[in-house]
Amino acid sequence: MFEQVLRQLSIQVIECELPNSWWGAYDITTNTIGLRPELGPTQRRSTLSHEAAHAALKHDGHSLTQERDAEELSAAWLIMHCDFQHASRIYNTPIALAHELNVLPRDVHAYVRMIQRTQK
Repeated sequence: MFEQVLRQLSIQVIECELPNSWWGAYDITTNTIGLRPELGPTQRRSTLSHEAAHAALKHDGHSLTQERDAEELSAAWLIMHCDFQHASRIYNTPIALAHELNVLPRDVHAYVRMIQRTQK
């Protein structure tokens, strides 16, 4: 789903070295996502989705609230609810769930946080 967002928002994706060991960054002024070149496939997919979420949410700058919002939107794009339900019946740790769902543990944490907040 986030691939559609990239196309709709005409976001350019480049590989580049980033500061502070960041895996990715979104630059609103150039509408560009930079990704660290040595990321593995799951890291790249998750990071690209996370940065696309920053773009879709029009984030300019960096705050804990913006990071939480981007994490949750990205997790919603990456994790299908039926897949999550099925996998969570089999696996009981975020790492095992992440492996099964082909996402990072941070995506699982964000997805669970989002579900818990919406069920209140």
